[in-house]
Amino acid sequence: MENLSFVALGVALLLVLIWRWARKSGAAERASRPRALAGAELVYMEKLFRIKAPIRLVAKVDRGYRLPGGSLVLVELKIRRQDRPYLSDVIQLSAQRLAIEAQTGEVVEPYAFVSIPKSGRLGKVKSHRVLLLDAESVARIYERREAVLAGVVAPSYASSERACHGCALRPMCDRFAKTSR
Repeated sequence: MENLSFVALGVALLLVLIWRWARKSGAAERASRPRALAGAELVYMEKLFRIKAPIRLVAKVDRGYRLPGGSLVLVELKIRRQDRPYLSDVIQLSAQRLAIEAQTGEVVEPYAFVSIPKSGRLGKVKSHRVLLLDAESVARIYERREAVLAGVVAPSYASSERACHGCALRPMCDRFAKTSR
């Protein structure tokens, strides 16, 4: 009988710990939301979407929130020194929008947020609202990428040298630049 009460006490303690962890996790997520989404419902978190048309695409959504009217707003979480969204963030979120709409038929708003933790301020996040590209623009970017990879179209450097530093296609641009001189 004594062993049974220890087991019951252990189960009760485990349930309390799980409940506290769930409350704490939910509070952290709510605190990191853009203010504009305070009343929205979190419906997607680290969710993968796959489509074959209009282009082949796999997109992993950091967070998707349902507004009271039923449409979705996407949020991309980034950790970086620069407290600003990049064009690559807009392209990534636009591809996510295309994938969600094509796979689920749900309406995704033409804007999203890029949320970046403030350096040195634990738990503080700054969210930047960005306008997304339409499906045709995403498809054109995809087709250009495929053409560059196939060697059909010449690659070109980004307008900012810093953007090229971490690019996986940089060696192709460097090779093309050497042969075209």
